[in-house]
Amino acid sequence: MAAKRRKTQIPPPPKKETGAGKEIQVNPPPPQEEIVVTIDPRSLECSICFEPLCHPIYQCILGHVACRLCWKKIENKCSTCKKPIGGQNIALEAVLESMRLPCPNANLGCCKSLSYSQMQLHKDRCEFTQSVCPIPGCAHEAFSGQWLAHFVKDHWNHGYDYSDSSHQNYGTPCTIRFDFKDFEEDRYYTFLGPGKDVFLLVKEAIPNGTALTLYYIDLPDLGRNYIECELRVQGGPSLSSSLQSESQVVSIQEWKRGEVHGSSLLLPSQFLLDGYMMVNVVLHKEKR
Repeated sequence: MAAKRRKTQIPPPPKKETGAGKEIQVNPPPPQEEIVVTIDPRSLECSICFEPLCHPIYQCILGHVACRLCWKKIENKCSTCKKPIGGQNIALEAVLESMRLPCPNANLGCCKSLSYSQMQLHKDRCEFTQSVCPIPGCAHEAFSGQWLAHFVKDHWNHGYDYSDSSHQNYGTPCTIRFDFKDFEEDRYYTFLGPGKDVFLLVKEAIPNGTALTLYYIDLPDLGRNYIECELRVQGGPSLSSSLQSESQVVSIQEWKRGEVHGSSLLLPSQFLLDGYMMVNVVLHKEKR
């Protein structure tokens, strides 16, 4: 790690006048000092999940650090030395918070500079982040805020529109019928919300059943809203069986084909005994 010091000059404050017309020169504060360093990003990663460290940061009694969620996963015992957790590393948290980094999309027009701990969240929401359409076989690329037109034009064979003015808070159920032929391949259903909100309901086969997951593709105001999805499925003989879930809508970036996570609704194979099933989808959007 290379480091050098530099001083940031602060211009002296303007002179002040007293009631008698005399000027008083106020001594300027000493120059602020900054340390410019070059750090290997790997040294700022969690030693367990290898994701960037973020507040709060905990360490074992020998000083090995990891993020809070990972400490819980390993029952508060260090994965490196097996020693117990020693406490919170406040100094490292302060260092990470004081680091200011330019957005990786600066060359595309983003002018924001953020702390290290805020950078990952910003990258997921930056309007200058360009990504590839998640629909298999589609190579279209777009920035945040541009996906609405693409999905309406190219992927509206299975679509549901929440963007009517009477549905500003969502809450209106949509019912989808899955027939036997729908289970022979993965299916994708587009949901449009107010503004430029775009969601994708993914149905894909997993061992011994099916997984249903709702992802968001574009949520320009995600930081000011909380999006929740209710999934209720009826299937089996004469639709006699039902399953339901309530979960927060997650980013399409978390979709890995063939894998499931906490927001997925898992359906056993017996839901197909009558050759079809009914899926009820309700979206809720709440201000934070």
